[in-house]
Amino acid sequence: MNHGLHRFSPMAGLMVLMAIAAVGFTQVPVSGRLEGWGLQALASDSPLFNPPLAIEEVTAIAKDMTVFIAGPTSGSGAIVSRQGNVYTVLTTKTVVSGSGPYQVVTSNGRRYSVSPSGVILLPLVDLAVLQFTSSETYPVAQLAEPSDSQIYLTVANQPQTTLFAAGNLVSTAGTNLSDGYDLRYNSALKSSGSGGPVVDRWGRLIGIQGRFNPESVMGSSAIAVSNFVRLAPTVGLNLGWRGWILSNMIQPATPPRAIALSPDGSLLATDGGYNRIQLWDWQSSQLNATLSGHNSEVNSLAISPNKQILVSGDQQGQVMIWNLRTGQIANTLTRSRPNQSNPITSVAITANGQTLITGSNQGIELWDLNTGRLVLTLPESGEANAIAISPDSRTLVSGHLDNTVKVWNLLNGNLVQTLEAGERGFIVESVAISSDGQTIAGGTYREIRLWNLERGIRQRTIEAHCDLCYVYDLAFTPDGTGIVSTSEDGTKIWNIADGTLLRTLDGTAKSLAFSGDRTLILGGDTLRIWQVP
Repeated sequence: MNHGLHRFSPMAGLMVLMAIAAVGFTQVPVSGRLEGWGLQALASDSPLFNPPLAIEEVTAIAKDMTVFIAGPTSGSGAIVSRQGNVYTVLTTKTVVSGSGPYQVVTSNGRRYSVSPSGVILLPLVDLAVLQFTSSETYPVAQLAEPSDSQIYLTVANQPQTTLFAAGNLVSTAGTNLSDGYDLRYNSALKSSGSGGPVVDRWGRLIGIQGRFNPESVMGSSAIAVSNFVRLAPTVGLNLGWRGWILSNMIQPATPPRAIALSPDGSLLATDGGYNRIQLWDWQSSQLNATLSGHNSEVNSLAISPNKQILVSGDQQGQVMIWNLRTGQIANTLTRSRPNQSNPITSVAITANGQTLITGSNQGIELWDLNTGRLVLTLPESGEANAIAISPDSRTLVSGHLDNTVKVWNLLNGNLVQTLEAGERGFIVESVAISSDGQTIAGGTYREIRLWNLERGIRQRTIEAHCDLCYVYDLAFTPDGTGIVSTSEDGTKIWNIADGTLLRTLDGTAKSLAFSGDRTLILGGDTLRIWQVP
């Protein structure tokens, strides 16, 4: 990965980003025109790299995720998950308080029966889910934490009538937190909204409506969707990687540009600002040690499989090998042209712990990790910006400043193929290779490109981030079904099979690392640890 070496700066030309906010509270049928809405620019304390959607787009997204629930009691719900042909709808217990039977009516008017076992009540909070089976394809809501005061509310108060209204989030920790009602908002939408979705300006589901006070415009409250994510596993619902919750945050003195995680996940290394490296026990948030020795900013880090060696590369082209038992420098690599215009952009260690690979503008070099001796410089590997090694250490993937991805045979050092990642003038900022070694990914300006390694063909292009964003870092999920990307507009999880967005994690991140199959660590303004419950 490369942090801070862009030819194109994401901030270039960014002066003002307009955010659309509706200030009227009139209930508007979704099928009708959106005339009469008052629009204004919403000020923000920081630039919005992911501009809010137009109100028409939010309306369409909200309508598609909203269903009508018909039965002895009725109300609304939001489609929040799909496993095969089984869809899961999130609503409140009030909506399903009768003895049944229930039907789910989707936005296209189709009716689906819900079996008695398909109604599941969540513990501790006023939430319930219904499950129905369909071969039709329905959009599944993106789940998110509240990040803005402007919200929209949708209600299906009868099968063919869906209401849409604007509102403002007053508090994310309401005075009455019983049953999970931790979002307070004002809106003209009242008692007809039980179970209806609360979405943000990006069309993401942040809550479920449920309590209303007709006497006060400040008295309505909703249940944050984070409660559902946290409790879903307790009732047997598997959200997979969409079910991450923020379990811990560590605030280093300096925001980390680079992070590395030991293969067993127990040791986390980060750059500590300027010439320092910090070693963390991320589970306890404890800083174990600070290493000093570089003369410039540390760009890249790697930890050996046996946790005995740490490798660091800096902005001036220096590479150091550290003995983690003593905290001392064990070796400093002698490079042919170390200078300020030749920073080390990436370092990686093979699975057997014998070979160190470095990437820089000078090219890709292979080193004997034990002796620090240069073994090989890969031909045609200049301007290397990012590298990744396959789990079997047979294949190396590299991203370059000419917007190409190169694939190398590490057994003989030969270049296998060169893949075009897009228009020249941009760069490949990040690369990744799947655990089975069959799929490679390159992150460039805004896009993720996926290739089948064996056939050498591009499988998919995902427009992953905003127009002002580079894809800083990439990693395949351990189960191989998704890929995670970081950029200025947040961290996003994508379905490899169809390129759909599964989840957005708020907060800018430069680097990421997995610990096992349940934990994701992000390095940005803070260290954020996301885990599957």
